[in-house]
Amino acid sequence: MHTIRREEVFDLKRFDAILEKDISGYDGEFSQLIHQAPALYKMMTRLLDDRALPRSMSPLVIAAIAYFILPEDIIPEEKYGPIGYVDDIYLCAFVANEVAKEAASPDILARNWEGKVPVATLVKEILDREKELIGDKKDRIMQYIGYDQLGLSQTDSID
Repeated sequence: MHTIRREEVFDLKRFDAILEKDISGYDGEFSQLIHQAPALYKMMTRLLDDRALPRSMSPLVIAAIAYFILPEDIIPEEKYGPIGYVDDIYLCAFVANEVAKEAASPDILARNWEGKVPVATLVKEILDREKELIGDKKDRIMQYIGYDQLGLSQTDSID
């Protein structure tokens, strides 16, 4: 997997506008969550600029950003349309949860969040609905981003 350098991320911050366009008008399955995709993506990019982001979390945040942009992920948008963002959304929620725990506070998420619903509530809902959203694909998603090489332990819920 290509590692995204910090200076490359600045160009990627505009990707949320592409997401907005891609999901506009979507009212199918999981539409309320899918419409949170741009805000989740933007939060990931903003976390990289937050001095409180634990250094050990940077690779995981970068992986979540890259996963959004990759055209062929576990549930590809090109094949499934906007519903294909459910795995990207799940990964962002997973990463957000890990960041909050490592930073020992959900405040790091809240100050980098511009969404319309409380971020802690959204993250918990997404993680609680894992099976409904991504079925048995969590391990494949984690393998795809090289999670095991990051030296972190997987957790499933906000403490």
